[in-house]
Amino acid sequence: MEYESIIQSALDEIDKRITEDIQADEFARMANYSVYHFRRVFIKLTGTPLMNYITRRKLEYALYELSQGKKILDVAMDYGFETHAGFTKAFKKHFGYPPSLYQLHIVASQPTKATIHSIKIKQGLSDASHPAHLHNQGGIKMQVEIKELTPFSVIGYASRHRMPGVKSIANLPGFYDTAMMDYSAELSTLFHTYTNFHHCEVILCLDVDEEHNCFTYMVSIGLGEMDYSIPQRPGTYRHEIPGGLYAVFTTPLAGDDTQLVAMQDTWKYILEDWLPESEYEYDDTRLDYEYHDERAHSDWRDDGKCCTEIRIPIRKL
Repeated sequence: MEYESIIQSALDEIDKRITEDIQADEFARMANYSVYHFRRVFIKLTGTPLMNYITRRKLEYALYELSQGKKILDVAMDYGFETHAGFTKAFKKHFGYPPSLYQLHIVASQPTKATIHSIKIKQGLSDASHPAHLHNQGGIKMQVEIKELTPFSVIGYASRHRMPGVKSIANLPGFYDTAMMDYSAELSTLFHTYTNFHHCEVILCLDVDEEHNCFTYMVSIGLGEMDYSIPQRPGTYRHEIPGGLYAVFTTPLAGDDTQLVAMQDTWKYILEDWLPESEYEYDDTRLDYEYHDERAHSDWRDDGKCCTEIRIPIRKL
């Protein structure tokens, strides 16, 4: 019980001084332990090394700062990272993806109080790397598969936006509805123009500019190969979706009124649970995207439910 009290006090002190340069010997002196003994007690009770935890906790607070619209470089300096590159490297090491990906898809909440129990729960998610399985997310089963996908083309409409100051844009599943209201008729025309590929809509983000918090948002339809005999409609853009290894997440079945919540929960699970604890990292040489096929149309199904896929490019650590 004495050990638990000492480690909990250390967790509380880390949060109080989260922007400071915190070293292990300070906590050892407070507990009247050697540094070696304090490190051993900390890892035994929490399942994670002390300095690893401190870095990760700093990054959790940094996530919240990023979601409030701060620039990555400013946040990096606030939390003791000397350069943008150093912050990004540490972020990718601990979470498995670059900070811009979180900015695009999650509106973060402020970190909750850290306890020995909550840290143990995070450390207990190591089974997230199995090739195909179901995970429970808030009582809902989340389907995950590891697939080797073939490349294909898309054609559609793109627009430039800022992140994450406008919350409806930072939360891309919510922004999808706005974009579709603008482009639904145009996409329908594209479906009737290009008929050599099965029905799908693809949502993706391009040309992310971390320095200026900007990105390009594209709503499109899938193509097998572009039919160049068909004139390209004004205002449309073509993009190549690379193949390779992907983690494919299928959102839980939901009605039209809860579809966006299912999308949000899935993105949250991917970025806060699955990627950080899996044996994979995000492959930033390729693109993640949302893939909407026949299953995404609730009016096409007898039960009025729908689901979609979120495809994340990955590589082994």
